[in-house]
Amino acid sequence: MAMVFSIINNKGGTGKTTTTLNLGAALTKKKKSVLVIDFDGQCNLSSSLGVSGSSPNVGDLLLSQCKLDDAIYKHSSISIIPGAEKMLDIENQINNEPGGEYLLKETLNGVLNKYDFIFIDCPPNLGILSINSLVAADYFIVPMQTENFAFIGLDKILYISEKVNKRLNTNLQLAGILLIRFAQKTKFSQAVISNISNNDKLKDKLFNSFIRQDIALMESSAFGQTIYEYAPKSRGASDYFDLAKEILNKYGKK
Repeated sequence: MAMVFSIINNKGGTGKTTTTLNLGAALTKKKKSVLVIDFDGQCNLSSSLGVSGSSPNVGDLLLSQCKLDDAIYKHSSISIIPGAEKMLDIENQINNEPGGEYLLKETLNGVLNKYDFIFIDCPPNLGILSINSLVAADYFIVPMQTENFAFIGLDKILYISEKVNKRLNTNLQLAGILLIRFAQKTKFSQAVISNISNNDKLKDKLFNSFIRQDIALMESSAFGQTIYEYAPKSRGASDYFDLAKEILNKYGKK
């Protein structure tokens, strides 16, 4: 039975897509079967795996315009349901659908036994698509850069997740906060860690693994590759492999 993770932050440029892509790829290196889902209208995850503009896509799937198997594409060892460029139109239709928050959960029931892990790359907002991802997920991960305004929106994410847990998905839990582009020795990075550690809601919710600044992570997605295809000996490859091991230790199959 797959463990489903929502990769979420309502601030853009926080590493959601990079994390979805390379954490998924790292887990395939550990012989795990992985499906990633592109919920962002910019379709960067789809572009990174060479399926941007593909149809059927996640929009067709949510609106019951295609079969689930037809919307799943394969890139090397990782599977993907590509995003749709007209996600705003799709969101509007979902908003008018009774029980629209459950569409993704209902859809994924058909593949939970086919994968070990499913990761959902959320848009940079907390609209109906992000709510769908939280309703479908067992856990959510919040990627966050250690920079000015890093905490903007974090309280709202926690607030929304608590509402989803109470009303729509009682199994939902915060897996952790993942520090992205992390410079361990800077005073600001240490201040971010201290603030998280001293927050009652976030105690023990900071991943031990962190992702250092690495230009190869940006370059790999631009060339339509995972970090393990593009630069397998890079810092980024090493860091996401460490994260994959941590995920397996905490949330591997029971």
